Amino acid sequence: MVTAIVTILMFLVMVSLHEFGHFITAKVLGFKILEYSIGFGPAIWHSKKSEIKYSLRIIPFGGYCKFEGEDERSEDERAFSNQPVWKRIIVVAAGGIVNVILGFILFIIILPGASPISTNVIDEVVPGSYIEDAGIKPGDKVVELNGKRINIYDEIALYMQNVQQDEECSLVIKRDGEKLDFTFKPSVQEITYSHTETGIDVSSSVNGIENTSEFVEYSDSVPADEEKIGTTEVVTRLLIGFVNRPEDITFTNIWKNAWNETKFVVKLVYYSLWQMVTGRVGVDQMSGPVGIVSEVNTAVNSGEGSWLRVLNLTALLTINLGVFNLLPLPALDGGRLLFMIIELIRRKPIPPEKEGLVHAIGFLLLIALILLVSFNDIMRLAGR
Repeated sequence: MVTAIVTILMFLVMVSLHEFGHFITAKVLGFKILEYSIGFGPAIWHSKKSEIKYSLRIIPFGGYCKFEGEDERSEDERAFSNQPVWKRIIVVAAGGIVNVILGFILFIIILPGASPISTNVIDEVVPGSYIEDAGIKPGDKVVELNGKRINIYDEIALYMQNVQQDEECSLVIKRDGEKLDFTFKPSVQEITYSHTETGIDVSSSVNGIENTSEFVEYSDSVPADEEKIGTTEVVTRLLIGFVNRPEDITFTNIWKNAWNETKFVVKLVYYSLWQMVTGRVGVDQMSGPVGIVSEVNTAVNSGEGSWLRVLNLTALLTINLGVFNLLPLPALDGGRLLFMIIELIRRKPIPPEKEGLVHAIGFLLLIALILLVSFNDIMRLAGR
């Protein structure tokens, strides 16, 4: 029940603010607005103020802001279709932009509770790593990895995902205000988990040199797995080879860090889509509504600090919604923006019936994708 309520509230906030972005910019720019609705289906509440109908509908996973002359011709000078292209572009883009702004605001709320946070400043070079031989030192700030700019630590982890073991990588660091270029090969870290009767022996080595070892007793947070007792697991991964420096969140640096986190999520959306387009990530690895509800359930039941995890998930989802909605695909706001840009170039609009057909086909394909992704989510959950 709690998961259901939280999920509905999350979608209501994201969708209502998305539509509010369209609504408020249209109102400021003088468009004729017919209805501002949160949800789809039959109305459970509505009120009319001036010429605008405000509605709350029974299905909370959606909403709309309806304009005069949006899908048909109208003689009203305030109709959507009769407005200059630049005004229409602002109104259509505003929904996705507001979603990204919401994510930024949520990160401002979240970060104090997550303090200290990881930075891209090197606090300690791992003994035996190849960057130690290259001459990289504690206090160096990583500003570029393989030609990609680095603002936060998460970007380093993201760009290391597709690096091969013997690949030569480039690193630009900032030391005493000066930028220095280095080349290195990723170090190989092996983490060994030995499951015993009372706990787990965890040891780690980098390039064959052991650097950490600890014993983790079984507890509520680390339960014993009877099937694994007496077995050993080895996990191998590639890393640059440093421990990052933590940073406390303060009033003066929270804005920069929240903005960097927001930019990272936007970048992550495009990066993930590119991974799909190039075939490195399959559709079966996407998550739809079912997967989202599962993640909400995990966040809600995560114990102490669960509200921070819920807010963090909301920030990720609202930025994803905003960015995805602005992609130049039919049936999305980005698809409508594409037609407006074409209108700007050719100096006359695409016939409404042709544009409507493209969006209708795109909508059907989008529904088919959602159903496919939801099916994959269900099969994943059933296989747990």
